[in-house]
This record gives sequence, structure tokens and C-alpha cells, in this order.
Amino acid sequence: MARRAPNGNRVSDEYFFSQNLTSYDHPTPNIVEDDLRHILEAVFGLDGRVTMPFGGQSIKAGSRISFRYFFLFNTISQDIITSSEVFFDRQSEERYREALPRIFDIALGIDDLENISARERKEELIRELNRLEKRAAHVAARESIFEAETQQIAKQAVAYGLLDGKLENPSSADIRRMVSDAYRMPSEGWTQRYNEVSAQLFAVNRRIRMLDGFSQESNAYKGMLLEVEDSLKPLMAIVSRSSELVKSDAFDDLISGLKADLQKVKDEIASKRPVDGQVAALIKQLRVEKLELTEQLARIPAKPKALDSEREKWMFVGEVKGRLDTFAEIPARSQAAPGTSIEDVRKQIANIQVRDVEEERQSVLRTIEEVALEFKNEVKPALENYAEYLPIFNYRDKKLQMRKPRSSLIENVGSSSNHMFMHLFHFLALHEVAVSRGSRFLPSFLIIDQPSRPYYGDEEEVDEKTISQSDTGKITQAFSLLNTFVGRINQTYHSPFQIIVFEHIPASIFAKMRNVHLVEKFRDGVALIPKEWVNAV
Repeated sequence: MARRAPNGNRVSDEYFFSQNLTSYDHPTPNIVEDDLRHILEAVFGLDGRVTMPFGGQSIKAGSRISFRYFFLFNTISQDIITSSEVFFDRQSEERYREALPRIFDIALGIDDLENISARERKEELIRELNRLEKRAAHVAARESIFEAETQQIAKQAVAYGLLDGKLENPSSADIRRMVSDAYRMPSEGWTQRYNEVSAQLFAVNRRIRMLDGFSQESNAYKGMLLEVEDSLKPLMAIVSRSSELVKSDAFDDLISGLKADLQKVKDEIASKRPVDGQVAALIKQLRVEKLELTEQLARIPAKPKALDSEREKWMFVGEVKGRLDTFAEIPARSQAAPGTSIEDVRKQIANIQVRDVEEERQSVLRTIEEVALEFKNEVKPALENYAEYLPIFNYRDKKLQMRKPRSSLIENVGSSSNHMFMHLFHFLALHEVAVSRGSRFLPSFLIIDQPSRPYYGDEEEVDEKTISQSDTGKITQAFSLLNTFVGRINQTYHSPFQIIVFEHIPASIFAKMRNVHLVEKFRDGVALIPKEWVNAV
């Protein structure tokens, strides 16, 4: 695949693509960008289901995931190879910075498409449920206000004689009929109704007072009996010690009579007569009736109001119509479309099963750390002071760190050499875990730009003698790590893997490494892009 070189700041829309593993002396445009994008998305396993789980400043929630984002796992540029803070390229670009935490779980196989789709559907339904509940609460609040407004209007209309005062609970329909007819009712209507309700309320209050009085007298009677019982307690003492007393002929008859009287008093106090419960229930019922009558009376004006003219009448009618129209837009709760009611949405949410990936995520993070530890042990001498430290993966920042053994201390690792090795551990561990989990989103290749930078700097040509023996040993260990990694992926997981390294170290460093192949030396006019290709553009 190739794309024509840009012309100044203007990129080209000409592409060359071929699935045949043959060489071309001069690639020519043969595919349009959209078709090529569809091919690449299919290779990456991307389809319409793979969307951003949540949005940001540059990325919208629900937007499709581009295959370009996954290339964040495939490059270690010279800009970050020695960084202690940034472990992924293009993090200065907001779009890619936001994309990384959104695709990480998908890339490592922590989450899957079916679970993501179910989670997105459930989240969508939860948002719909919140919207419906807010709407229902809003409608209920407006209905409550509307009900109060209706009763207030009805009270004024009755006072003006425009509405029949005999209506107990005027509805909005009654008010609208009043507005439509706008007829004048005689004031006797509201006066008669006011008097009727007042009389009923008076009767209820009178019955409540009588029953309260009866209840109080009953309680007083029981209190008196308690006092009698107290006065008879000496008799109980005499009866209990009757065997010790000198008795006359009339003693037994007297004691028997007193004992019978005492028992009657006790029974009278202890008994809970049915009438007590009946009186309490009746008082409770009358209080409810009193409250209803009080509310009815509040809706009927105590004094009539007069409309001085037809103009005042129609001003009132117009005001009423305007207030009714204000609430006319309240949606009916029963008019919801099938499947969109609150209960329907709740049932749909309950029927969607979403797998909690937190446990899976923790397991994958521990695996990343275990694999990184193996890599660290392989090049332990190169890490010097940190040789015994343990690699820890910081999920929040998406980077590998070092922890002091038997401690929670996260060490601020120094030296660009150590940072370079941390980057290698980081990316190699991520790729091995992805391969072991069968990730379909991460391509099995890694491009590294000058891992020897901490030792060789930016020189274009170096001699092995220009650096110390220890530095030569470290870069040799780095290449040995890459060499064994490729063999490990090939043999353990039976999977291909390619690492492309741009370097200018002496070839003798990796001459005996089985999986390292020198493609070409880009010197003396030899370049990655042949001059004849550039000249042909």
C-alpha cells in the first residue's frame, strides 16, 4: 500500500494497493480512499458496532472507532523512547489522547463487541428512562399546579355567578364550558351551596364534640374505679391473712361479699368494651369527613362579588381562557407510544445482561505485569539499581512503572537508558497479552525508532569504539530482548510477529541473533524510498 507524497502542505488522495506479495518498480493509483478504508476496517475487525463508549472534547460518544487509533500500540518513536511520562505516541494531539483510554479495553480483549453493544444499549435505555422520569415529574408538577389553578378559577367564577355553585369539584371541562357559555348564574346557587356545606360541617363538628365528651367521661369513670380499687387494697391484705384473724359468725359472709365486689371492680377496669373501639373509629371517620367539608367550603366564596359591567365580565372570561390555554399543552401520560412508558423501559433494562469487566480488567493488568517482570529479569543487569524492582501497570495513565519490593512506593526511575527499557517492557508485554487473548484489533507488528538513542545520540554514523563497553552491553541486551520476543511469540503462540527497528548501530551487535535481519543500509544514496520513485512523482 502506498500514497503519493504530499505537495507542500496539501496531502494527496491517490493510493496504490495490492494484496499480491510482488514488488513494483513504480506504483500507480488504483484505489479510492473510501474503498481502501473499508478494506482496512475489515482487516482490523471494525464494524458499526465498535463505537466510542463515551465522548470527549474531540471525540463524540457513539462515533465509529478508526483503525488509526490502534496504531498507538504499534509505534515507539524517538520522541518518546526515553520519556518517563509519555508511553504512547501522538499524545500531544487531543483526538488521540482521548482515544487511548476508550480503545484500551477493546484492544487488549478485556471487553468484547457483544458486551459493548449490550452496555451501550443499556446506557441508552437508562438515558431514556431518566428522560421519561423527568418528563413524568414535570407533568405531575404542572398537573398539580393546574389543579390548584382550576379550583381558584372555579371559586372566582362561582363568586361572580358564572359557574354553578352546586358543583363540588369543578373540573377543567366545567371551566371551559363556563368560558364558552359565559352565562350569568343567580347568586343563590353559591349561597345555597355555601350554607349546605356550612350546616354539614357544623353537624360533623357537633358529633365529634359529643363523642369526644363521651370518651372523656368513660375515661373518667375508669379512673374513678382505679381509685376504688386502691381503697380496697387493705381488704385484699385481710383476705390473704384471714387464717390468722379471730373470726365472728358474720366474718365469712362479710369477706365473701367484699371479695365479690372487689372482683367486679377489677373486671370493670380490665374490660375493653366494644363501644370504646366503635367510638374511636367513628371519631376518625368524622374527622376525615370534616377535612373534606372544610376543603369544599374553602372553594366556595363566603361573599358574592359583582361584575360591574359586561366589559369586566369579558375581561375575567378572557383571563380565565388565557390561564387555561397555558396548561393546555400538558401531555397526557396515557398517550405514550407502545414500549416507551417508564415501566416498559425498566423491563427492557432489566432484560439486558451486561458483563462486568472490572474483574477481567484486573486479571489482564496482573498478566501484563507478570509478562513485563519476565522481560525485566531477562535484562536485569542493564537496569542496575532497579534490577530488583517490580513492574506495575498504571491503568489510569496507561504506562508501566517500577515499585520497590515489599513496598507501595512507586519509584521515579531515572536515566534515559532505564526509560528506554521501560518502553520496551511496556509495549512487548501489551502485545504478548493481546496475542495470548486473541485480540483482533491489534496488528502483530511494532515499529521502534532508534532504541539506542540513550547511548549513541543522534549521530548518523558511529563506531562501536565510540561508546563504553557497558553501553554496548545494554543495547545488545535490548536487541536480544526483541530477538527472543519474536521467537517466543512464534513458538509459544504460533503467531507471526514483526518488529521494524530503525537504527544506526554496528551490525555486529545483532549479527548472531536468529530473528534479527538487516534489510538494507540506508547510506550512500540508498534510502527507504528509492530516488527513482521520488523523481518519478
